[in-house]
Amino acid sequence: AVVSTQSTGGGTTTAAPAQSSTQEEDEAEEPPKAEKVEHVDSEALYHIKCKLFIKAEDGWNEKGIGIANLKKCNEKVQLLIRNDTTMGTVILNTLLHDKMPISKSGKNGIMIVATNEDSKTETFLVRVNKDKQEEFYEKLDELKAGPPA
Repeated sequence: AVVSTQSTGGGTTTAAPAQSSTQEEDEAEEPPKAEKVEHVDSEALYHIKCKLFIKAEDGWNEKGIGIANLKKCNEKVQLLIRNDTTMGTVILNTLLHDKMPISKSGKNGIMIVATNEDSKTETFLVRVNKDKQEEFYEKLDELKAGPPA
């Protein structure tokens, strides 16, 4: 094959060498990591970092890690847990009531029987720091009768 070139007079043109990526650059590239955000509601009566599980036939399934907020909602108290990702997806949203079964489970868990988003009754396990279990349990027990006046 014959290639013809035209000269516009004067200079010579050289092609820039193609940049080759080094092995070092390839290793430095990491997939993006999920950004952690604590979704604390400014109107919360109480909040705590937790991990939420839901009871399944074969044990417990993890729903996510996030912040549990207890907040006033009309004449009741709402338990709202959001994932600690930037989206803050709601993983539990239920109203507390005085007949709601709440119990301690192990040294760092609180078991709650509540309705899920499909209005089905489910058993949830909220795992908190073992130093905070008693405090969270007492707060849930106190607020399930209604918000403070």
